[in-house]
Amino acid sequence: MRRLRVLRRLLVKYRAAGKIDKHLYHELYHLSKGNTFKHKRALVEHIHRAKAEKQRERILKEEMDAKRAKTKAARERRQERIQTKRQALAGDEEPKQE
Repeated sequence: MRRLRVLRRLLVKYRAAGKIDKHLYHELYHLSKGNTFKHKRALVEHIHRAKAEKQRERILKEEMDAKRAKTKAARERRQERIQTKRQALAGDEEPKQE
């Protein structure tokens, strides 16, 4: 019971300090209740790993969004070039036919 209270107190402190968000707090609360963490150090290490993983996922997501935007812009530029070439060819062909 004492260990459970120690872990819960740590979670409350981290939540109040803004080190963890409410979703991670809720998940870790249930994990600590379920006897996943044997001591405080294990809980702190798990929090650091979870935060690092979340940060890595956020960076990867931003990179993928940037890549998608760049690809979309390149595709639009290519379509615009093709369209202007077609218009130029169509403009050249019309006087020749008349």
